[in-house]
Amino acid sequence: MSYVMRCLICILSVVGLLMFAGSPGQEPPDLLKQLGIAVTSGAAPGYVEDRACGMCHAQIYSDYQEVGMARSFMAPRPENDIEEFGKPFEHKPSGRIFQLDRIGEDLYFKRWQLDASGQPVNVFRIKVDWIMGSGHHSRVYLYRTPLGELYQLPLAWYSQTRSWGMAPGYDRPDHKGVKRKVRRECMFCHNAYPDVPAGSDAYGQLHLFPEKLPEGTGCQRCHGPGEQHVRRAFAGETDRAVLASLITNPGKLSPQRRDDICFECHMQPTVALPGIRRFGRPDYSFRPGQNLADYRLAIDVEEEGKPKPERFEINHHPYRLIQSKCYTQSDGAMSCLTCHNPHVKVKEPERAAHFRKACLSCHQQETCKLETARSAGTLPPEFSTVPADDCVTCHMPKRRTHDVIQVTMTDHAIRRQPVGAEWMKARVEESHTIAGLSFQDSDRAPKGDYGGVYLAISALRVASSPASLNYLEGVIAENPPEDAEPYIELANALVKQKRFEDALSILSKIPVEHSGYRHSRELKGVALMGLDKDQQAAEVFQAILAEHPQSPVALFNLGLNRWKAGEIAEAGELFQRAVAARPNQVNTWYYLGRTRFRLRDREGAIQAYSRALEIDPKYDRAYLELARTLRIEGKTAEARRYLEHGVKHARNKQELIEALKKFPKK
Repeated sequence: MSYVMRCLICILSVVGLLMFAGSPGQEPPDLLKQLGIAVTSGAAPGYVEDRACGMCHAQIYSDYQEVGMARSFMAPRPENDIEEFGKPFEHKPSGRIFQLDRIGEDLYFKRWQLDASGQPVNVFRIKVDWIMGSGHHSRVYLYRTPLGELYQLPLAWYSQTRSWGMAPGYDRPDHKGVKRKVRRECMFCHNAYPDVPAGSDAYGQLHLFPEKLPEGTGCQRCHGPGEQHVRRAFAGETDRAVLASLITNPGKLSPQRRDDICFECHMQPTVALPGIRRFGRPDYSFRPGQNLADYRLAIDVEEEGKPKPERFEINHHPYRLIQSKCYTQSDGAMSCLTCHNPHVKVKEPERAAHFRKACLSCHQQETCKLETARSAGTLPPEFSTVPADDCVTCHMPKRRTHDVIQVTMTDHAIRRQPVGAEWMKARVEESHTIAGLSFQDSDRAPKGDYGGVYLAISALRVASSPASLNYLEGVIAENPPEDAEPYIELANALVKQKRFEDALSILSKIPVEHSGYRHSRELKGVALMGLDKDQQAAEVFQAILAEHPQSPVALFNLGLNRWKAGEIAEAGELFQRAVAARPNQVNTWYYLGRTRFRLRDREGAIQAYSRALEIDPKYDRAYLELARTLRIEGKTAEARRYLEHGVKHARNKQELIEALKKFPKK
């Protein structure tokens, strides 16, 4: 701790004690509060602001600010800019143009298309609330809804090429657009824990985030909650053993627990299938030093035409490392910390020497065969000028990743022989064809049917797999699990398959006190609607709204219920409340347009249909209704414009084509 800081803390402590001395029966002053240091409570209690760490560990804290983990999440302030704003990026596969603009202190995202005459159409514009990603390789952009949900935008900045491109998973004709929800599982690895109410991170709870969030992964995701450590240090504790006992030092843990700290975020066998939380574990419940397998199970996959040693993704550092003999034969001695000081970003001119030093902690300099291979002509041409003291370029080469195709990363699968330039060639984004699932760490995974339940649920969350659905259904029937989560996951899959009676049977088993009960009630309401049991469905959704007035799912579905019953004005009010909470709910805008039309508010209907198309430019029904309403309003040219554009861009074009045939000639 610096001398100035120690003096400041002592002065504040003395002032607080003097003030307290004359107030018998009162609580002593809170030193952290006096220093203006916030402490989290609720779902993740005991975390302090990172700047508190910097008061004692000034140099480490300062160095850490340049590390990617410290810059993994941030507000879009001008001082964080690295991009070239104001440059349109055209994505031809989806027929859309994207742009980010800096306007004063704010950052705005804009997406549009061009109609047949080259004029902008379906213009979507929204303020960017957060940046995800350090920018060392790439960045993506998020916006927050009034309800508190976060959504990702389709555009990304790629620092290696200093260019705009589609975010991972978006480089295809029909992508999620502006409707890809950011879940707590995503934020778990991209940021420090937020200060949210206890239980709000439990299974089945809405993925909501407060307006104010931490910025960066921070110190305590690796060292654990720092409140008690900081309190004792600021109170003048000088016994280093006592202070050390109140914080986690990853380097002092067993090899497995040490690695678990890095693996909690960096062990991701495939982006196509995120790891699954253990039943009963809230999202923000993992702490450094705990057994990671008791919190989350990493799922590995078999992909058709791509053997495991050939798969390489942007977050494959540990996944590739553990395939290396250097790691497997080190008997736990080798870890991420062998090469990486997580507090310091190694400068580019120092990288070769830095990593060579790590290699020589085990290997001998004379074992290097670079010059022998160069003389024998067996070295790939691109390695002909590699310096003899650069281990990493040959043995851990950079490769283009399979999932983020604009980026090259260091392959942590340490190899004896270097590979050729084909690993750096440009790629096109491709879908994953999964042939099989398994646990990445089978020794620490649940066995038998219990393990199979986790695998089946993981598959069902990604796609409606009949095999996984049948397996999960069979296990629950023959060996009912004690946990409620498998029942809710099965019911969700059954609803998607329109097996409503079966879903209701499963949902009847969910206890009222379970955190997923609200979600189970939403599924119950949808299933009842699917069976035309409208009165019962309405009662379910009304009960949800009595407790959660802003529930977008309940508002939308009750609105549909009232629409079906002919209660148009009531339906319109419900749809309006739904889009107020979740403004990107495209189906709701469409039905809001229909209710406004029925209520003779044609201008309002035009606005609602237009908003639906701004959110989803492929929404065919909105094109039809918008053109119809514009034509009734005498705006024939504008109606034809949207029909012609819809014929070119909508998902289902046939009705639009037929409508255009019946349209008056120009």
